[in-house]
Amino acid sequence: MRALWLVVVLMLGGFPAWSLAQTAPDVRMVVDVSGSMKQNDPGNLRASALGFAATLLPSGARGSVWTFGTTVGEPVVEGEVDGAWRERVGQLSPRLTDYQQFTDIERALREASNSAPDSRHRHLILLTDGMVDLPAAGDAKTQLDEASRRRILASLAPQLADENVVVHPIALSSNVDLPLLEQVAQTTGGLAAVAHTPDELLRAFLDVLDRILPGDRVPIDADQQFRVDPGIDEFNALLFRAPGGESPVLIGPDGERYSREDHPGNVEWQGSDRYDLITVPNPAAGEWRIEGDIGADSRIGIHSDLVLRSGDLPATLYRGFATPLDVWLEQDGDTLAGDALPGGLEVSAALDDLDGNALAQVSLPPREGHFRGELPGVDALGNARLAITARSDRLIRQRVQTVNVVAALSATLGQDGQHITVRANHPDLNADNTRITASLTGQSLEVRRVGDREWSITVPQTDPGQSLPVRISAEAELDGRTLQFELPIVRLNPDAVVGLSGADMERAITSESREQDDSVGESGSDSLTDGLTASQMADIAVEKARQGWQVARPYVERYAQRPVTWGAVALVFCLWLLWRWRQAARRRRQARREEPSL
Repeated sequence: MRALWLVVVLMLGGFPAWSLAQTAPDVRMVVDVSGSMKQNDPGNLRASALGFAATLLPSGARGSVWTFGTTVGEPVVEGEVDGAWRERVGQLSPRLTDYQQFTDIERALREASNSAPDSRHRHLILLTDGMVDLPAAGDAKTQLDEASRRRILASLAPQLADENVVVHPIALSSNVDLPLLEQVAQTTGGLAAVAHTPDELLRAFLDVLDRILPGDRVPIDADQQFRVDPGIDEFNALLFRAPGGESPVLIGPDGERYSREDHPGNVEWQGSDRYDLITVPNPAAGEWRIEGDIGADSRIGIHSDLVLRSGDLPATLYRGFATPLDVWLEQDGDTLAGDALPGGLEVSAALDDLDGNALAQVSLPPREGHFRGELPGVDALGNARLAITARSDRLIRQRVQTVNVVAALSATLGQDGQHITVRANHPDLNADNTRITASLTGQSLEVRRVGDREWSITVPQTDPGQSLPVRISAEAELDGRTLQFELPIVRLNPDAVVGLSGADMERAITSESREQDDSVGESGSDSLTDGLTASQMADIAVEKARQGWQVARPYVERYAQRPVTWGAVALVFCLWLLWRWRQAARRRRQARREEPSL
């Protein structure tokens, strides 16, 4: 039990027990047990997730476990998190492989959020492969799935946000409806993540817990050192390592060594095969050092009367848009200002990707006891870590939050392949100040407003064997500025073998805010013809012409009754020349053949 409490104290930055009682959250884990999870989660990572949650949730919090597929169940009913609750969670693993046929995400969110509501904030951690899949067949099924998905985004997610229900979706597979999960997270203020391994799942839960109950840390530098100032009453080290690797050693400012086997009696040390938890009360002030290989997610949580505070840090940032920040220091509940601030105090913010690569940073100047500024917009998309650091000669305080960086506008191809939905993710973009244009092979497509922040693009019937790119642009008038957006290309028939642009097929996307490049390298086309004979190149050219005709045929037929233009005549003439070239190449090959002589 002490080990569980150590993890809790660490995750909450060393909050005392009375503080936990006042701020204890209501966390409801909603776990997918649909049949698709048999393929998307063959290792049953969901069982590991529940084990992590049972360990990480603080005593005194409210917790429950829900399962969903075709129906929704509550195998661990809502109650106070304690030893008995954790034991019930630990016995759930076999029930997670009792698969159901379908995936009713809408029903799961409704029932789990509505159960026994109280005044505290409710957090739903949704573990799923993220695909709406309702009981039906044929065209009716497609319509039912689409209708449920629309209700989740248009009405259910805003309703949850109004009721202070925050949804943190964690996708357990790459085979997910990521746009759905991201939009639910954006609307409710939650964090969305994708986890393929137990380590990534642990990281996702750590990140979610950081958002639910944030706490102060001191940073670990590149030399695996961290500074403890006299105001720190206790620090809690969570040090990750490779499975089976040796536990690290802590070395104090006076050179005293703390190991798993040999440490003072007042130091608590618990470990597993992947991490060590060390609690050091009344630590000596000065530079501490960690000896041994530790993982990037290692952290030092602290308990001190001097704490770093900030305005609400959003879980979602928007590509290309700056993020306002407001930070201050408190001691015993009072904001420090003027001479009460530590001398030489500097406050900064930095955004890094999950691999530690810098994306943006800014210094926050002091203004009447607060430190305010804007974090510049970034081009990268996906999960990132926002760290706010207050540093002076005598102290360091840091607060770290994981965020999602998403596109300001996103486009999603409908399941029926007949329409594309464009959505304004940024709260300041809407149908009144934003204009959308779209084209397919040079032809403009109709864009229709379907909501305050949504548009629908109707796409024509196309050859299912051809993958065609739809290009979407936007122009917005915001705060007296004109903003231009080029959305990621959306491909019709994304699973088709033949693509209109050939070599870019593997980099094509069907959606959305996590953009992938759709360009082709400068030398890409040349490499396709290296070492080929003229006749082989002619065969390839004719095949490309045939493919181009299949793509162009609907448009040629559509305009067949229009007056003939010289451009059309030239196109037909070029195709005829290619055909004659191929025929001539065949005759040359036949002429070179010789009968064997005796």
